[in-house]
Amino acid sequence: MDISPPPSPAPAPPPPFPVLGVAAPLVVSVAVWAVTRSPYALLFAALGPVVAVAGVADQRISGRRSARRAERESRAAVVRLLAEVRARVAAARVALRSRAPSAREILDGGANPALLWRADPGGDGPLPMALGTGEVPSGMVWRGDPEALVPDADARDGHGTLLRRPLLRSVRRRTRRVPAGARSAAAASPHDPARWADLVRWVPDAPVLVSVTGGLGLRGAPALVAPVLRGVVVQLVHALPPDDLRIASRPAGPEWDWLQRLPHAADGLREERAGADRPATEPIATGEPGAWAIRLALGGREVVLAAAPLVESLPAACRTVLDVRSPGTARILAADPASDGPAALGSAEPAAPVLPADGDGVPVPRLTRTGLVRPDLVSLTEVERLADELADLARRRGLAAARAPLPSRVPFADLLAAEPPFAELPAVDEPVAGDPARSAPGLAAGEGSGTARDRVPHPRRPGTLAAVIGVGHDGPVSVDLVADGPHAVVAGTTGSGKSELLVTWMTALAAAHPPEEVTVLLVDFKGGAAFDPLLVLPHAVGLVTDLDGQGARRALESLRAEIRHRERVLREAGARDVDDPAAAGVLPRLVIVVDELAALLADQDGLHEVVADIAARGRSLGMHLVLCTQRPAGVVRDAVLANCDLRLSLRVNNEADSRALLGTVEAARLADAPAGRCLVGAHGAPARPFQVAVTTAGDLARVAAAHATPVPVRRPWLDPLPASIPFAALDAVPPLSRRGSAIPASGAPAIPFALVDLPAEQRRAKAVWCPATDGHLLVVGGPGSGRSTCLRTIAASAAVAGAEVVHVPSDAEGCWDAVAGVVARIRDPHGPRDPLVVLADDLDVAVSRLGPEHQAALLEGLTAIVREGPHAGVALAVAGRRAGGSLQCVTAASGPPVILPLPTRQEHVLAGGESRLFDARATPGAGEWRGERIQVATPPEVESASARRADGSRAPVPADPAPRVFLPGDAVHALVTPSSAAAVARLRERGVDAVEAALIPPGWCADQPFPGAASDGVGFSTRAAVGHGVPVGTGRAARPRVVVGDPDAWLMRGPLLADLRRAGHVVLEGCTARDARTLLRVREVPPPLAPIPGRAWLVTSDGDVRRCSWPPATAPPPDAPVQGEAPAATALPEEAAAPAEAAAPAALPADPPRGAQPAGISR
Repeated sequence: MDISPPPSPAPAPPPPFPVLGVAAPLVVSVAVWAVTRSPYALLFAALGPVVAVAGVADQRISGRRSARRAERESRAAVVRLLAEVRARVAAARVALRSRAPSAREILDGGANPALLWRADPGGDGPLPMALGTGEVPSGMVWRGDPEALVPDADARDGHGTLLRRPLLRSVRRRTRRVPAGARSAAAASPHDPARWADLVRWVPDAPVLVSVTGGLGLRGAPALVAPVLRGVVVQLVHALPPDDLRIASRPAGPEWDWLQRLPHAADGLREERAGADRPATEPIATGEPGAWAIRLALGGREVVLAAAPLVESLPAACRTVLDVRSPGTARILAADPASDGPAALGSAEPAAPVLPADGDGVPVPRLTRTGLVRPDLVSLTEVERLADELADLARRRGLAAARAPLPSRVPFADLLAAEPPFAELPAVDEPVAGDPARSAPGLAAGEGSGTARDRVPHPRRPGTLAAVIGVGHDGPVSVDLVADGPHAVVAGTTGSGKSELLVTWMTALAAAHPPEEVTVLLVDFKGGAAFDPLLVLPHAVGLVTDLDGQGARRALESLRAEIRHRERVLREAGARDVDDPAAAGVLPRLVIVVDELAALLADQDGLHEVVADIAARGRSLGMHLVLCTQRPAGVVRDAVLANCDLRLSLRVNNEADSRALLGTVEAARLADAPAGRCLVGAHGAPARPFQVAVTTAGDLARVAAAHATPVPVRRPWLDPLPASIPFAALDAVPPLSRRGSAIPASGAPAIPFALVDLPAEQRRAKAVWCPATDGHLLVVGGPGSGRSTCLRTIAASAAVAGAEVVHVPSDAEGCWDAVAGVVARIRDPHGPRDPLVVLADDLDVAVSRLGPEHQAALLEGLTAIVREGPHAGVALAVAGRRAGGSLQCVTAASGPPVILPLPTRQEHVLAGGESRLFDARATPGAGEWRGERIQVATPPEVESASARRADGSRAPVPADPAPRVFLPGDAVHALVTPSSAAAVARLRERGVDAVEAALIPPGWCADQPFPGAASDGVGFSTRAAVGHGVPVGTGRAARPRVVVGDPDAWLMRGPLLADLRRAGHVVLEGCTARDARTLLRVREVPPPLAPIPGRAWLVTSDGDVRRCSWPPATAPPPDAPVQGEAPAATALPEEAAAPAEAAAPAALPADPPRGAQPAGISR
C-alpha cells in the first residue's frame, strides 16, 4: 500500500505595485488642470497613489491570512496521516499475532483458545511460527521525501492540533548537508526524530514469522538455544492436533523427557543428536556435544528442528537458521539456495519473503529490519506443565487412544466373514501363490477397536452405497458413494494397486447391495484384463475396452441416452430424484467405473462433456462416477472434480499430485509402503490411510452366487450391430425418423435395406430408402465391403414393395443395353409408369471399360435417367468404389450416400462420411447412412435360374446379345473389314459367293449378275439360275452373295454401299465406331462390342445397327425370327442370392446373355 504525504502549502507571491493605477490619475489630473487652471484638479493627482498603496497593503494582509489557514489545514492533514499510519501499524501487529501466537502468550494464557489445534498441515500454504519479536515490514511504502521527519508528538493541543510548526524545511536542509553514512547512523539513533519512511515501512515489536515446514536450525550455546527450541515446540503442539503432528524423534537427555509426555509423541519415540550436514532422512551423528535434533511428521512431511554450536553442524534440511547470541538477542540467518549449508545475511534489508502473501490485507512477514529478533525463552518447568495439560486434553477428546498398525495384506474374505448371507455360504477359495496368512490384524472375532457395525459392510438400506474396501488404523474402512460422493476420483501410479482397489470396491459393493439396487458399468482403457473377473457378478452390465474403439464410442454415447431414460422414468413415477420414495424399486443406481481416464478422453473426443454432465446431474439420477487416473490434476477438469467429494489416492509420483487431490502430500510418501496402501478423504476432511483388501476369484464367485438372478439386469446400451442381419429382421423395428423429410406420395415404394444403430437413443431402426423423397441412391465401398450384397438386398426389398427391378450388368455390352432400355422406357410417352428400380453394380468399372465415344454416350444416358427418371417412376441405385469420377452425374442428384467400409479414413470423409464413424475393422455390410451407423441386411434366398415359376412354367431364356448373322440368298450384302482378301477366302470356304469391292465394275447394281458367283455342288450357278428365269434365293441352289471391302474401299464406292443397304445387310467386322459412323453417315454411336473374336455390327435394310457374330450361319435356326427383326425382349431369370461380395467385384446378378435390343427389364 502506498502512503503519500499531504501537499504542503505553497507561499503566496507578494502582490505587484500598480504602476499604471498610479500613473493614470496623474495624467488625467494634469489634463484637467491644463483646461480649467483650477488648483483643485491637482488634488486628484494625489488620489491615485494613495488608492494604489492601500490596495497593495490589503492584498498582502489577505495573503498572510490565507497562508495561515492553509498551514493549519496542512498540519491537521499531517496529524490525521500520522494517526492512520500508527493505526495501520498496530493492526498489522495484531494480525501477525493472530496468525501465530508466541510461546509466551501460550504459556501465559493470552493466546486465543480458538487457535488450539486448529491448523491444517495438509494445505498448500506453509505453517507459520513466531521466532520472536522484531521490526518486520508492514507492506506500506512511503511515496514522499525519504528524509521527511515525523512531527513532534508533544507539540499538540488536546484536539490533536499542532501548537507550533515543525521546522521540517530547515531540518530537511540540514540533513541534506549531512553525509550519507552519518545520516544513516543518525536515523538509526532512537534519540533522533523519526522519519516518515521508517514509520510507514516497519512494524515494531511484531512477531517474526517463518515457515516451520522448511525446518529450523538454532546455533548457539546449549544454555541459550534450549529455551528457544522449547518455545518452538510449544507453538507447534499448540497449533496442531496429535493426529496431524507426530514427534518421531527427540534429543537424548532427561531435560527432553517432557516430549514423551506430549500426546503428539509417536509410538517408539527414538533418541538422536544433530550431526554435521546430513540429509534429513538419515540418522544424525551423536559425536558433537550440545547438538540436538527433533524430527516431526507433519501432514506427511518430515520437519527437522535442530540445534548445534556451529552452523556447519546443522542438517541441510534446516532452511531457516537462528543465531542465538544472548538471552534476549538473536540474528536470523538465511540459507543460500545455491549451496547446501546456511550462509549469513550480507544485508540488513532482506529481499526474499519467508511466507507468501495472503491476499487478505495481512502484511507479508519477512526478515526483520536489522536481522535481529528477540526470541521467547521458555523454561523446563513451563513445558512440563504444558505437556501434562495437553495430554489430559487429548484424553478427554479421545485423541490419545492407541492405533493399530496397518496390515501389509488384507484378504477380502475376512471382510465378509461376519455378514449374512455370506456367513452361511460355502467358502469358495482359490489358493494364491505366496499368499500369507489370511487373517488381518484386528479382524478376528472379538479383536479390533471398532464395533460390529464398523467391521462388516453396512446393512442394506435405501439411499446408500456403502462398501467395506480395506482396513485402517481403527478397523475396517467403508466408503459410500451416496453419502461421501456422489462421485469419486482415484489416483495412483502404475503398479500402485489401482485396478485391485477398483475390483475390491466393486466386489464389496456387489456384496452389500443386490442387482436391483445397484449396477456397474466397467470401462477399462488398459485392455480390459483387470476388469474381466468382475463380469461374473450379476451387477455388471458390461465391459468397454480400448480394443474396440467404435464399440467404446458407441457404448459411451449411450450414456447420454441413459440420462434421458432416467429423467423420463423419474418423471413418469412422479419422483424428484432417485431417493424419492416414489422411485423405490424403479431405477437401480448405476456406478460407472473408468480405469485410465486420460487414455479414454484422448481416444474419445467430446467425451469430457458427457462426464461433466453426469457429474453435474448424477446425484439425482442415481448415476455415480468412479474415475481412475494417474494424474487427476492434469486430466479431470475442475467442473468434474468439484463434484467428486470422495477421493482416494494410492502412491503418486510427486507432492503436487497428492496435494491437488487430497490437500496433503502424504500420498507421495507411500513409495516404500506395500502395494494397496491408500489414503481416503471425503468432503475436505483429512485423508486417512488404510490397506486395500485383496479379492480372489473365489471371493467373486461367492458374491456372484449370493446374488444370482434369473433375469439379467437392464443394460444402459444395446449390443453392437451384428455382422449379419436377416432380411426378415427389418420388419420388427420402426423406420428411421428424419426431421424435415417430405411424406412419400401414395403408392411410392419404401425400400428398407439395413438396420440403423442409434446408441444415443438406446434403440435401433431400419434404414428405408424412399426414391420419391430421397432421390437416387449411391452406395460407395471398397473391395469386399458388401456393395453387391447391399444392391441384392435393395432388389429383394423393392420386389416386396411392388417395384420392377433392372439389373445393370458390369460388362460393357450388358451395361449399354440396360441403360439404353431404361432410357427408351422413360422417353416412351406410352410406356409403363410403374415404379422401376435400376441397380448398377460397379458402374464406374463398366464405364472405364468403354472407349471415349461410348463413355460419353453412356454417361449421357445415365444423366437422362438421373434427371428424367423420377418423373417416370424410375429410381437409380448405383454402387461404386468412389463417389466422384464417372459417377459424378449420379452423385450430384443423389441423397446421402450409403458408405460401406473403405480402406482409409480420408476416402471415407471424401465419400461424404463422418470421420468419427470410420472403422478400419468394419465387417462387410457395415457402414454409414445419414450420419448413423448401419448394417446392411442379408438378402433373402431366391430361386435358381433353372427353377420354375410359381405357375409351373420355366423362366424364359434370354436371347443372345450377339446372334450369329444369317445372310439370305435373295440379296447382295456388304462386309466392311480391314482384311478384305482374307475375308473373301474364308467366306468362299463356307460356301458364300464373295468378291472384293475393288473388283466390282463401275455401274454394277444388285439386280445384275453377281461378279463373284461360283458353282454350287450340283453345277447350278446363280448366273444360270437368273438366265433360266429362276428367282434368285428361291431355289435350293441359291447362295449368299457378299461384297467385301475395307473402310477406305467403301469410302470410294459410296454409291455401291448405299445400293446394297437398300436390299441387303451391311456387316462391319473389326471396325471402329468412328468407321461405322463415317460409312453409315449417322450421328448415333453404335452399341459397344465385347472384346470377343467375331463380334461385329449388323446394319439391316431399315437402318438399325445391332450386334452380331461373324462369320455368318449357313442356315437359319428353325424358330428364328424373320430377318430384319430383333428377338423379343425376355425377362431375366431369377438368380440365387450370392454371399457377401468377395475381394474381386462381381456383377449382380451373373451376366446373362442379352438381346441386341435394349433388354434386361424384369417384370
